[in-house]
Amino acid sequence: MGLFDRIGRVVRANVNSLISAAEDPERILEQTVVEMQHDLTQLRQAVAQAIATQKRTERQAGQSQATAEEWYRRAQLALQKGEDTLAREALTRRKSYQDTAAALADQIQQQSGIVSQLKQNLTKLESKLSDARTKKDMYIARARSAKASEKLNE
Repeated sequence: MGLFDRIGRVVRANVNSLISAAEDPERILEQTVVEMQHDLTQLRQAVAQAIATQKRTERQAGQSQATAEEWYRRAQLALQKGEDTLAREALTRRKSYQDTAAALADQIQQQSGIVSQLKQNLTKLESKLSDARTKKDMYIARARSAKASEKLNE
């Protein structure tokens, strides 16, 4: 068993050596920043979609409320003309539109919370991306400086 363990260690060491030689810190840092930029783009799209959905819901709520008011006016007209049955039907429809508007108002409130959370996440990610770019440039400069010093020492 000792022989197989030693052979396994030698193989692992050689594989690690090959991987280390293939790794370029500059490329890895650059790829990390590119991935963060991609995540930022996706988050911006999500924020835009959430805001668009919220605006659409607000318009629908306004339309429902306006329709409810229109049915109320129709109910008043029907009462003035002595049409109690039509007035009841108009008030029933008004109630339906008011319920819809109330449900949409609740949905708008939930969407507002989601939008604000997404905006906070966007701000945090932008900050992290800025820090990552700064650190990447600093680490690349350090690595190049170390290589230059190493060449000078040789």
